[in-house]
Amino acid sequence: MVIRENDDAIHDGIRTSPEDPVKELISMIHITCEGRSFDFFDGATPQNLWNMVRGTRGKEQAVLAEMDGELLDFQTPFPSGGDVRWIPLSAPKAHQAYVRSAIMLLVCAVEEIYGEGADVLVKHSLGKSLYCEFEDGHVPLKKELDRLAERMREISEEGRDITKLVVGKKRAMAFLRIKGREEDAELAGQLAGNTINVDQCGRVIDYFFGPLLPDMSFVSLFALKSYAPGFLLRLPDEDFHLAQDEEEDPLFAKVFLESQNWSELIGCQNLAQLNASIENGKILDYISIAEALHEKKLAELADAICEAKPRIRLVCMAGPSSSGKTTFMRRLIVHLQVNGVRPVMISLDDYFRDRDEMQGEDWEDIHALDLDRFEGDITALLEGKPVRLPTFNFITGKKEWNASPVTLGKGQPILVEGLHALNPRLTYFVPGYQCMHIYLSALTQITINHHNRISTSDTRLLRRMVRDMQFRGNPPEKTISSWPGVRKGEERNIFHFQGRADVVFNSALLYEIPVLKRIVKPFLEEISKDSSAYGEARRLLEFLAPFRELDASLVPDHSLLREFVGYEGLGKVVPESVELSHGSRLKDRLK
Repeated sequence: MVIRENDDAIHDGIRTSPEDPVKELISMIHITCEGRSFDFFDGATPQNLWNMVRGTRGKEQAVLAEMDGELLDFQTPFPSGGDVRWIPLSAPKAHQAYVRSAIMLLVCAVEEIYGEGADVLVKHSLGKSLYCEFEDGHVPLKKELDRLAERMREISEEGRDITKLVVGKKRAMAFLRIKGREEDAELAGQLAGNTINVDQCGRVIDYFFGPLLPDMSFVSLFALKSYAPGFLLRLPDEDFHLAQDEEEDPLFAKVFLESQNWSELIGCQNLAQLNASIENGKILDYISIAEALHEKKLAELADAICEAKPRIRLVCMAGPSSSGKTTFMRRLIVHLQVNGVRPVMISLDDYFRDRDEMQGEDWEDIHALDLDRFEGDITALLEGKPVRLPTFNFITGKKEWNASPVTLGKGQPILVEGLHALNPRLTYFVPGYQCMHIYLSALTQITINHHNRISTSDTRLLRRMVRDMQFRGNPPEKTISSWPGVRKGEERNIFHFQGRADVVFNSALLYEIPVLKRIVKPFLEEISKDSSAYGEARRLLEFLAPFRELDASLVPDHSLLREFVGYEGLGKVVPESVELSHGSRLKDRLK
């Protein structure tokens, strides 16, 4: 059910008004679904359509509706006419709706056990789980989590309704302030429009950036696990399988906790605080501090490599797409040189087998690399022999050999960067004590609010869009369409081996989304409804809406973010030759 604030009365499909109770008619929308056509009055929802098409609903039939690529929950009115298809719970597209609903289920159970005012903070993802903490800071015992999980199962078995409320913005802000959620009230005020769609389950009223499931009966797979100082909310993956108890990774936990403590220290933990800093000018200090932290971490890493006993001879670095690998390696080399170390840099991309050898094989598979050549070159370099390193020509599909051979200085390290750099198959021939493995990723440091986190994947997708537009001539549609394939490759080739990392470097910058938004937003808005990328573009625009914008000129030249937004003073930031599919030049659009 959708409840609208201050809505006119509706009788028999006719909207009445105090001035004219009979003549003002609701406009009609035309819907097609499963080969049938339907005409509805304005305000009709997917639930209304479902009642006409199917009537009853099993759990595997539908939990969301999709129109023009945009996902709608069952209570949200159709924005216009169009073709509708149903999304079942098992579909990957329903996964994020499941995650949001599970968070709301957790919030409901917390309030009912601990009383009104009790709350949890959803901090970040950790594997397939969400790391959460109690707002009051207390560390839960196992028996507390068992009771909390039991209450969540009870609410799920009850099939408690999730009701959509359309509330005036001012009223919503007043409600949040009464509840003591001042920052959420400020954030609500920054959203576009005069009304806000909020969700209610029992006594809990909350706002989520995306659709939820029809009711809590659909949230049946979850578990809670102690993970001091908080706990993990374990959820199924996109194939809707709840994995066995995941092995704890203290290294990643340490990085997240360090980022959290750092953001708390400087007073920028959430989107409301970030927006406020942009408005009052404090963001300039935050930019300086964020970049200084990166420099400090790079210096510490370089020191660790140089001071290790026995000597580190091979440094292998991998990370998912758009984590900033290229700039990271450049900056690390600078810090190593400050220590008097001159490494040899090798990219695994240069060791691809020639295209005519591949015969349709997967280019992301480790066997797409000339492993014998790589082993031979690394062995020769470590032995002090001169080596002519290859460069892969992506136009001809063949390796080309550098004219001048390279010789590794005595005791100097080799830096290897690439997709498979953490795979043990790649470096089995080098003793483990002589290797250091680095995992690089953009582990987002701030949240939107208590229950809405900023996805690391979304941050990387925005980075990739901006880079692809500016330097590869690819419009956002192409980046969006290729992203699912990129993510599958990451799961198989990178995330599977991230546990081998000796060091985790967080390349995220708390100010980067406002910068990326300013560049990418106009292009996302131009994606038409007939594009397969339309739905994802609308989702990203909704996500970006409350962020204030920043100009890329504020990004320091040495920043890892420059890999995506370009370098001032090194020629044009946007190449003249780059054009989008709709024909407008990026350079003109970014003026």
